[in-house]
Amino acid sequence: MIIEGSYELKASPDRTWEYIIDPAKIGKCLPDLKSLNVESENKFTAVIRVGVGPIRSEFKFRIEITGKEPPHRVQLKAVGSGSGSNVNIDVAIDIKEVLGGCQLVYKADVKIGGMMAGLGQRVIMDAASKTVASVFSCIKREIEQA
Repeated sequence: MIIEGSYELKASPDRTWEYIIDPAKIGKCLPDLKSLNVESENKFTAVIRVGVGPIRSEFKFRIEITGKEPPHRVQLKAVGSGSGSNVNIDVAIDIKEVLGGCQLVYKADVKIGGMMAGLGQRVIMDAASKTVASVFSCIKREIEQA
């Protein structure tokens, strides 16, 4: 499933870029984060409590920055598993300069397998959309407060 959206930020593209490529900073915006281990500037692991419908479990995600075009585009890949389910997410984030700041445009391709996949597309889409929106809302808030 594809989830996409955009946010206007009152911050420069450079400042926004520096935030979203820093695993320690972006990790703070992962919802229900239980632990974060930064392995390198491009790789980190995170344990996140995930809930979709009646399934609630901790998932271990391996997240990697797979592409960088400073300061305009970054691509990430997240692979997670837990509770008999797996999640694969490919995210592209574009940073566009606009009057008074920048626009963050994202597109996430989310693939879910296992027990969660049996919950139905609508339930999964709703939960995934809320989670992605929560991450980007946090990024906006954190960058603008810095």
